[in-house]
Amino acid sequence: MPQPQTLTVAASPEALLALTPLLREGVAVSLRPGLSLRQTMIQDLGFCPECVEERVQTVFLDGSPVDDIDADHAAAGCTLALAGALPGVAGIAMRRNSPVGVYREGIAHDIGHDSGHGEAPGALLDATLKLFNTVALECLAAVLEQGVGLRAARLAELLEADPDVLAQAQFTLDGQKLDRAAVIAALAGQAWTLRLVAEAQTVAEAQTAAVPQTAASPTPDLAALADIAEAAGAAIMEVRRVGFTVEYKDDHSPLTRADLAAHETILRGLAEHFPGLPVLSEEGAALPYAERAGWQRLFIVDPLDGTKEFVKELGEFCVCIALAEGGFPALGAVHVPVWGKTYVGGLGLGAFRRENTDNSEGPWQAIRVRQPDASGLVALASRSHPSPDTEAWLAGRNVRERITAGSALKFCLMAEGKADLYPRLNDGMREWDAAAGQAVLEGAGGSVVRLVDGQPAGRLAVNKPELETGPFLASAAPVK
Repeated sequence: MPQPQTLTVAASPEALLALTPLLREGVAVSLRPGLSLRQTMIQDLGFCPECVEERVQTVFLDGSPVDDIDADHAAAGCTLALAGALPGVAGIAMRRNSPVGVYREGIAHDIGHDSGHGEAPGALLDATLKLFNTVALECLAAVLEQGVGLRAARLAELLEADPDVLAQAQFTLDGQKLDRAAVIAALAGQAWTLRLVAEAQTVAEAQTAAVPQTAASPTPDLAALADIAEAAGAAIMEVRRVGFTVEYKDDHSPLTRADLAAHETILRGLAEHFPGLPVLSEEGAALPYAERAGWQRLFIVDPLDGTKEFVKELGEFCVCIALAEGGFPALGAVHVPVWGKTYVGGLGLGAFRRENTDNSEGPWQAIRVRQPDASGLVALASRSHPSPDTEAWLAGRNVRERITAGSALKFCLMAEGKADLYPRLNDGMREWDAAAGQAVLEGAGGSVVRLVDGQPAGRLAVNKPELETGPFLASAAPVK
């Protein structure tokens, strides 16, 4: 058969993160000569200037650290490796003979490739590019949109090893649309270099292409998360029935026996249904980013979200369990014990709610965000964490009603069509407070994006070096 030249992959940015191993190993890129490394990253690799300035903390050129990206430039056949600093070891992580020196060796190693370009003046330069940790998470999609070269068989191996990798993607090989199985068959065992070009879909595009609007019930994994969350809710209600005392953590947040009972119940359930996956929990051991950085799949858990409401004997507390994949929430379950309600969902999977009574388990019902009312928006605000910045942000919007609610319930209220937006601009919120609710809201057709200077700045990521969410906007409408 003729040697294919270009494979185009259309997928969401988070789905494209499954290709991170290829970027760690090294891919071929074409660079223009005479540019500084800063210009190369922005003009040839597709990085935004802010990413170069704020995310790219470590630059290696042919295995040697670069101190001035405005002075150095790439040469034909070079290897350019880019990474973010690792919290706790920033400044030493890449030095020779450091405790993580093997990390440096992995960056410096050159996979080698055939140039395909001459070295005539003005010709493009063939180089090897490697991306690591936070740089890969935030910049991989941009690089793939420019196009990279890699061994065809290596991509086939990655797709064949894990059926979840690019499971919902659309493939075009040399202008011909193929399904995933046909792509694997065409590339398997082939040693030639393939040009891979990605088309990153927005959240809205992914929802349009993937959400099963007629689905009547959650996927088996979502149903399993619901069962685990409800079991944790039962443990919480038992503690509430017999009574409890309140302790306070170092950050002055309350802790009760209910938090710990729910935590243990969730760990047992996840170990049974999803063996081997790591868990990042509010009530678990503190895990440094150096340990978490390589986790492509993990659970992010808040066993009792809204402990303050629990202590005050209000009903607005819940159990939150999220499965994160490639740096974003993929599945989420939120259970509200006092209400007997459970919400589940995920981008591309829909969103669902069921209401249980003491004696019976109710049926699943599909839920969906609502269309904004022309008379004005309904905004949600935190009951325990009011913020002047949030109030100022809302002041410029057509808001006709404000509703205060505790915990992750705000995401669920939007998912079932009872509100339009929930801005959070003050500090203090952690990933486990938001990840499960984000998955449910995205499954229902909404979106959760970072806010930078009050403006949307891309989908809210998880498993970051710092576990605070930072400012964000949850919205019933898809926002880029």
